[in-house]
Amino acid sequence: MTLLPFAPFVLFASLVSCAAAAIAPTTAPVPQEQTLPTRTQGTILKGDVDTLVEAIAAQTNKPGSAAPYVPTIDGAARMLCAMGHCHRYYVAVDHPRIRATLGMLIAGRRDDGSFGATAGEDPMTTAWVVDAMTVMDAERYRDEIQTAKKWLAGQGIEGSPFAGSVAETMAQLRADVFPEHIAQATVAAAAKLRESTAFDLAEGVALLVRLVACQQANRDLDAVAASTQGAVSFAPEQKKAFDYLMAQLHDGTMLVQFGEQKVADPAITAIALLALLTKPAPLRTQAEGAALDTGVHWLLSCQNEDGSFGKQLQNYTTSVAVGALLRWGMPPAKPAIEKAQRYILACQHAEQDGYEKGDRDYGSIGYGGSQRGDLSNVNFALQALRESGLPAEHEAFQKALVFLQRSQNLKNVNDFRGKVSDPDAGGKIMEIEAGNDGGSGYYPGNSAAGYDATPDGKSHPRSYGSMTYALLKSYTLCGLPSSDPRVQAAVLWISQNWTLDENPGFTAPLGDKARQAGLYYYYMVLAQALDLAKVEVVHQRKAADPKAPDALPEPIEWKKALRARIISLQQADGSFVNEKNARWMESMHVLCTCYALLALERCR
Repeated sequence: MTLLPFAPFVLFASLVSCAAAAIAPTTAPVPQEQTLPTRTQGTILKGDVDTLVEAIAAQTNKPGSAAPYVPTIDGAARMLCAMGHCHRYYVAVDHPRIRATLGMLIAGRRDDGSFGATAGEDPMTTAWVVDAMTVMDAERYRDEIQTAKKWLAGQGIEGSPFAGSVAETMAQLRADVFPEHIAQATVAAAAKLRESTAFDLAEGVALLVRLVACQQANRDLDAVAASTQGAVSFAPEQKKAFDYLMAQLHDGTMLVQFGEQKVADPAITAIALLALLTKPAPLRTQAEGAALDTGVHWLLSCQNEDGSFGKQLQNYTTSVAVGALLRWGMPPAKPAIEKAQRYILACQHAEQDGYEKGDRDYGSIGYGGSQRGDLSNVNFALQALRESGLPAEHEAFQKALVFLQRSQNLKNVNDFRGKVSDPDAGGKIMEIEAGNDGGSGYYPGNSAAGYDATPDGKSHPRSYGSMTYALLKSYTLCGLPSSDPRVQAAVLWISQNWTLDENPGFTAPLGDKARQAGLYYYYMVLAQALDLAKVEVVHQRKAADPKAPDALPEPIEWKKALRARIISLQQADGSFVNEKNARWMESMHVLCTCYALLALERCR
């Protein structure tokens, strides 16, 4: 599915909300040692837009007649779209030339509902015509708009190209760069064009669209600044962690020890960029933005021909890289994301690789290639697929559900049973069947938290926190509603095992150290899962109190509780580290700090 132009998963509304934080006087105060420009509120660029509209109109003006502004359908559509969205909000009845231009567009309508003067014209032309008719007279052209949208959907195209232009403008915002600053190069180019003896209409229209996109971006910032819902901040603790990670960057990359050398690593760089990009673009300085741009361009250079990133753990690396590229949100990322999406889909164990639905690994995704699938890789992959535009109805999510059910300890949906080896116990053979507490292990028949024996000599893998949250997150990404019994069972396990002191599920025989394994990963996936599933309050179900056996579950505002817990663990330099258990690389300050920032992002 193509979004025109490229619209990042950092949703436009979210970006606008974050921009409001940069300009609202009560949020995100600028450090005293910096003197940053302030944003001009209200309508900007009025004179520049008016002058350019007149200059374009003068090129095709014919005394005594109403001629279209631009003689090409594509250019005319863009011109009308810009006029309709600019500060004067032109509509069809405002000028005979607007009506003449709309008439030319209608004359270029083909039998299939698309628009263009020649067969095989760029589908973008039809998208711009839809935008133009919508802003000029949506009621009059309702049928034409609906038919054209159906045609565009058949081409895999959705969205408004003008809205995409505004989103591209918003993506360039920084703490010291606002729409009026972004527009200056366009203002200069328009002035140069007006002075030229050979006025290029196509260039003039393109410049007009960019100027009006800046006007619209500024209006959107005004609207959100006035809204009580627009007050989004980047807390001091987040800034401290952000500053720590920024200090670890080397030309935009993160280095890891490889033999006697330190080399830039795609996987660690990708998750670091993903975490750093949680700082809203409008709050970043120009220097910070430039450093992150350098890192993203380096990451883009690490993409392989098959769409993957890096040379090892490629599904994990690729999935995280997709997240970073989407957050970056600039046009050069679009083809890389599309290739990466195809790679991730190819990693899924399904019929194309000889898997049958009865196979334990069916529907899963592992670290890459033919490697066994697991719930950790699956939740990262599903997130990358959904956020890059793959709809929940896609067969990949339906196949993933087969794997997810077999990972869940829920007997009425988990059909996996039989003899398997335990890779953590030297390949010891066990007879496995599912438990029934609603939580999840690592993959069907396997759990890093160990196993519980049943009376008949079988074993079932213990459910534990990080993978149960990964299960809930994955179910949500696959489109399951909160009313689904599988989702409800996972939420019930969470309510019965709620804690922020440890990664729950690791039982006493494994020791206290085991309970701290993967703690920061646990915080991150907990926040992602509950936020995606729209769970605002966890109803903690404690062991029955003999004095109050009918006591109601205790409501926990998890965002507030998680934020307080993570902040309490922050080191003096702004970093985080798992001091009690280094398992799963949590002895790395950089990795734990990334996990912490990604969790805090969801705790607003």
